[in-house]
This record gives sequence, C-alpha cells and structure tokens, in this order.
Amino acid sequence: MLNDILQSIGILLVYFLINPLLYIGLFAVYLFSGHRVKKERLSFHTRVYGRMADITIPFLSAVLLGVCVSIVTIALGLTITLPFVAVLAIIYIIFALTTQLRWISPTFVLGAVLLLYAFDPLLSKVETFTPLYDILSQIPIFVPASILAIMALAEGFLIRMNGHVYTSPLLERSKRGKWVGIHLAKRLWMVPIVLFIPEGIIPAFSFWPVLTVADVGLQPVLVPFLIGFQQRVRGTLPQIQIRAMGLRVIGLGVGFALLAVGSYFVPVLAVLLGGLAIVSRELLFYYAKKQDDKLPAFFSSQTKGCIVLGVLPGSPAEKMNIVVGETIVRINGQEVFDQTSFYEALQINSAFAKVDVLNHEGEVRFAKGALYDGEHHQLGVLLVKDDADLQDSIV
Repeated sequence: MLNDILQSIGILLVYFLINPLLYIGLFAVYLFSGHRVKKERLSFHTRVYGRMADITIPFLSAVLLGVCVSIVTIALGLTITLPFVAVLAIIYIIFALTTQLRWISPTFVLGAVLLLYAFDPLLSKVETFTPLYDILSQIPIFVPASILAIMALAEGFLIRMNGHVYTSPLLERSKRGKWVGIHLAKRLWMVPIVLFIPEGIIPAFSFWPVLTVADVGLQPVLVPFLIGFQQRVRGTLPQIQIRAMGLRVIGLGVGFALLAVGSYFVPVLAVLLGGLAIVSRELLFYYAKKQDDKLPAFFSSQTKGCIVLGVLPGSPAEKMNIVVGETIVRINGQEVFDQTSFYEALQINSAFAKVDVLNHEGEVRFAKGALYDGEHHQLGVLLVKDDADLQDSIV
C-alpha cells in the first residue's frame, strides 16, 4: 500500500518535472540572472548576489503560496486539459521572447487566452486554427478567468512579501551627470498549483484521489505557474515602493475575482477581464515608474555621511546588521562623507571597525565588528561613487 502511494506521488511529481512551463521558467531565470550579474559587475566590479540567488530567494515564498492557492483551486475543482497547458506554454514562450520579465505572468498569459475566446467563431472556421478552437472549447471560459483572478491575487501577495528581498543595487547617471544609485527588482516565481484533468489522462491507482463531477472523474495534477515581476526604484527605499505595488496588484486581483465570478453567469465578462487584466497591470507598471521619476534620487552623494546602497552577503557589514538605506556617519571616530574618507577611516584599525550608523528613523546606533582577514579596507558596503573617488564603489 505504501509503495503504491509513493508511486502515485511520484507520478504527480514526474508530471510536474516534465511540464514545459517549469523549464521555460528555469531558462528565463538563467538568462536574467546572468544579465543581472553583468550589470552589477559594471557598477561595482563585483557581483552582489550569486546567480543561484534568483532561484533560492523566491523558492520558499512560491511554494508556501502555492500550497495556499492549491487549497482554493482544489475547493473550486478547476479543471483543465493537457493540450490547454501546451497552449499556455506556447503563449508563455511568446511573452518570454519580448525579454520583458513582467510579461511572463498569468495576468498577461491568461489574459491573452481569454481574448482568444472572443475569436472562437473565426477560429472554428479557419482550418489552421481548428485545433486551437477544439482545445479552448473543451474548457468553460470561466475556468481560465478564475485562474487568472486567483493568480493575480497570488502575484500581489508575492510582490508584497518577497519582491523587495535582495533587490539588485546598481549605479546610473542622473540628468545632471552625477552618479546615483537605484535598486532593480527582477524576480520569477515558479508557483506549483494543483488543478484537475479528466481521469485516465495520466496513470493512477484506485485509491488515488479522484473527484467525480457530473459523472466525470477528475485527477489532480501539479502545474508550475510562472509569475514574473520587475520594478526599478530610485526615489525611495526599495521596500516602500515594491510593497505598495504589491498592495495595488492585490486590489486589481479583487476586481478580477468579481469579474471571474460574473463570467460564470455572463461569459462575455471573461473576455472583458482578459483585456482589462493586461491593460491595467501594464498601467500600474508605468504609474509606479512615473511616480518614482518625480522623486529626487534617494541614493546619492551627501555632504555628511555615506548612504548605504547595498550590502554584500556574508560581509562584516551584514554581520553588523547594517542595511540598505542607512547612513554611515562615522568610522573609528572619524567622520566620513565619501569613498575616500570612508577608506581612510577603515585603515585606522586594520582588524576592527567601530561604525556610527544613522538608521531609517534618523536615530544614531553604534555597530562594531572584525573586518576581513587580509582585506582591512573592506567593510562590505556599496556606495554611490564620485568620479574622483575609488572606481569600484565598494569599501
């Protein structure tokens, strides 16, 4: 009995592992993580986070939310087909080819699917698109509408709780030609969701959970949904703008859910939902960008103190609990205001550093700790550089 149960679970996991959506996501992560590391090296002559961070950082939050979402999808008994998953994979690939990470998302992919339903009469008459019509006609339109609404809510919660974690610090020129710091959030969550397919499509055992709806048996399958997110933050701490974006997306998800419920009774509302989802999500992106551009650069050179643009993982600064956005005003009793003064202050004591830090609330706290062996000049913080200062902006 135990062996049979393990075999059934194995079948579920194998289906998950052979799902093309999983490998589309892994390939996308491989590409954008390489691009991220390259840009960090251009700014600081070092990478901030390893490439594996783009898989490990979103992993736990994606799995936990996948469990929560699966409870909802199981309760609703949402049913798809394997050809429908193939259609999703193709549309995901099309959006991935744009290189816009935020478009690799159920909001855009399922929005496009819902818009295809509007062309059902045309698809049924054109021989080339007949297979697509057959695939879509097997699934009631409220099913992808419901999945879109659920995944939009999931996206909002993921952005709010995980989108600001380990954003990538970078340097760029301001309109006045000065160096300023920005934070770039680029994340791809691969969220495992339980949905149902008609019984008999994949092997199963007699005790394997099967729902019966209208005399049709349904088997559970695990589908990896990809949720991409990107946001550039220049005018505030990254967590402020990104968490606000998450709240806005949750608000959109609530509105989408109302339309999805209505589409059960009035199917045309699902088509409206598809177009509205794509347009409104893109408008949110540009609204956040416009609002950020209006603000003065948060990470810039100051007359007093050095604002922390980034902290290297495992560095003395991280062990001292120095965080992004704090201002270091004094090291080893010496005031600092740029990279040169920062570097000189660190050399006062080659093995130990005493740091006065102005936190986010404007209060001074004191931190101290040992420096790298053999690298007494590095505390492990990333600063906004001046043209006349050290070229790698890491001290």
